[in-house]
Parts: sequence; C-alpha cells; structure tokens
Amino acid sequence: MEVLKKRFLICQFTILFIGLLTLFPLQAQEARFTVVLDAGHGGHDPGAQSASSREKDINLAIVLDLGSIIEQKFKDVKVVYTRKTDKYLTLQERADVVNEHHADLFICIHTNASPSSAAFGAETYTLGLAKTKANLDVAMRENSVILMEADYRTKYKGFDPKSIDSYIMFEFMQDKYIDKSVEFSSTIQKQFVSYCRRSDRGVRQAGFWVLHRSACPSVLVEVGFISNPAEERFLTSEQGQQEMANAIFNAFVDYKRTHDKKSGRQMSSVSKIEQPARSEEHNQKQQEVAERPKQDIDTVIKRTKSEKKIITPKNSTQTPVFKVQLFVSPKRLKPTSTLFKGVNDVDSYAEGGMTKYTVGNDSDYSKIVKVRKEIISKFPNAFIIAFVGDKKITAREALKLNK
Repeated sequence: MEVLKKRFLICQFTILFIGLLTLFPLQAQEARFTVVLDAGHGGHDPGAQSASSREKDINLAIVLDLGSIIEQKFKDVKVVYTRKTDKYLTLQERADVVNEHHADLFICIHTNASPSSAAFGAETYTLGLAKTKANLDVAMRENSVILMEADYRTKYKGFDPKSIDSYIMFEFMQDKYIDKSVEFSSTIQKQFVSYCRRSDRGVRQAGFWVLHRSACPSVLVEVGFISNPAEERFLTSEQGQQEMANAIFNAFVDYKRTHDKKSGRQMSSVSKIEQPARSEEHNQKQQEVAERPKQDIDTVIKRTKSEKKIITPKNSTQTPVFKVQLFVSPKRLKPTSTLFKGVNDVDSYAEGGMTKYTVGNDSDYSKIVKVRKEIISKFPNAFIIAFVGDKKITAREALKLNK
C-alpha cells in the first residue's frame, strides 16, 4: 500500500513539474514586447497616387523593411503586421489586430499628398483634436477609407470622415497613452532630421480613427509627399525606403530602452543604425530639388551638375569665405518674410534661376560651424558652403585650400 502511495505521489509531482515547464515559456512569450506595424491602405484602396507610384506600395515597403530590422535586432520583441501583402483592411480591422495582440506600441506608415507639388517633409501624428486646417485635411483624407465600407455610419458609430462636426469628439477625449505617443513621435522626427536629412514638419495631432480605437501608444507617420517629384523619387527608391525604416527603427531603440527602464526590465543593448555618410553636394542637391516647383525639377538637376557661374555675392579676396545655406526659393523674398524664422542678417545669392539664402560670412570655418549649430533647430537641412571670389565651392574644397 505504501509503495502504491509513493508511486502516486511521484506521478503527481511529475505531472506538476511538466506543467510548470510548459507554463514558463508561455509566460515568457506573453511578456514579450509587442509592436504592431501597419502599412496604410492596400488592395483596392491605393491611397495617394502620382502618375507612376502609389502610396500603398511605399507604405508596405517601409513597413517590411522596418519589421525586418526589428526582428533581426530584438529577440525579445514580437513584430505583428496588419498586412504583409497588397490586401485591403478596414480601419477597425487594423485596430482589432492591435488590441487582439495586446500591443505595446502601434506604428502606422502613410505617405502624404498635397495639391501643391512644392510641399515636402515628414511629420508624425498622435491622436487629438486637429488644431489647424492642414492637420484636419490629413485626418479626413486618411479616415475617408471607411467610405468604401457598406453601412459605415453604423460600424463607426455615426462617425462621418467628411464632416467637421464628427471631429469635435476628439476635443473631449482623454487618451491615457498620449504622453508616450508624443514622446515617440518626437523621437521619430528627430531621427528623420539627423539620420535621413529630411525636412521636419513636426509632431501633430489629429482625429485618426485607427489611433482612437487602438489601446496602446500609437503614432501615424507621414513619411513624405508623393506629390513632390523629388520626395516621390526618394520614397520609391530602395535606398529611400530603407533610410526611412532605419530612422524609425532608431527611434524605436530609444523608446524600447525607456520602456524597459520604466518596467524594471533589463535594458536592451541594441544599438542604433549609424547615419550614412553624405557629401555637401548631395545635401545641396537634395535641398534644391525638394523645394523646387514640379515643372522645374529636371531643369534644376541639369543646372546643378553643369552651371557654376555665380551672379552674387562678389568677394574681393581669394581666401575662402564660409557661409551657412538655409534654404532655396524660386522667388526673391522680402526681408520681413516669416520663412527666415527670426534669423537676422540673412544674405542671398543667385544660382540656377534660384535665390539661395545664407547666414554668416567668415573665413574661420569653426565659427561657421558654430553658426550652423545655433540655427539647425530652425533649419534642419542647413549646410555649409564656401566662396572663393565669385566662385562657389564646397566646404571640403575650401578647407583643402586653407591647408
């Protein structure tokens, strides 16, 4: 009898032990950080379009690149995709994916569009009341996909993406995830500037249904304008898509590290992807093309390769003089223009049919570097140029002449 009792206890202990071994991996899996990546639009919904490209394709390419990097670098992160192919999902279905997987973070990728081909730059949205018409326009455009659904008024509780009145609801909404969402959005925008050298349109708020229905910190990234020929070329290129994915990944590294610290977990040792090296000529060309009206894009590209004659300024000395180029305009601006963002003593010169605005004028390169640091927050794409007499040269060429 005692023998049978011992065998029974041993059997019970074995069953319990095996059960615990099975439970631990499940608990570890449930504890993994989960990020949901959403490629906006898809299937019969192309999103914004140009003559040669579609938003849905750009969004998906960036999402797949981003997800691949996170999966490779973070072993403790579960990556969930709302779509990995060209298929259509409703906004509610996308939010359902987030909630069903109890996501810790939700990242929506979209591509912007504007009636003006001159609009450019990247911006990141969090949920909130759209305080400007531009923000409201973006939210209305992205929410309008629900109009493709039958009986959308019932499914979306009377929400009408075309009615301004429907967006008043977001004014009274308290989003407990807003602080983390804004924090992550700000980090993304900083990476777009520092890593991709893209123009920063800032962190914005608007009433996006998919963010409203997702129970976790959520952001919607507009990576650039498909309506701007230069940005379209960048965003449809493999290099451009990878760079945008890398920038968002770098922001994710910072966010995950902060999340681990606040959660009492061991912080990840994953490093950010280093910024690619670019020449001053590359920065100048990218800036000029991005700000040039559509009809003159190809002309500017041809001129910047061959045209070297400068109309102004005239320097009497052959010693290189350094300046910081702020931006390019197709027309001459008044000194009181708000585009100067309060920066004083702005100079200009003409090249390739464009007016190019600079600040600073010194033969001491270190002083111009300091000037650039002082204004970089206002002009993220500013870069250093140099003149020898009437001839413009790169900063690198000028530094060689000074040796």
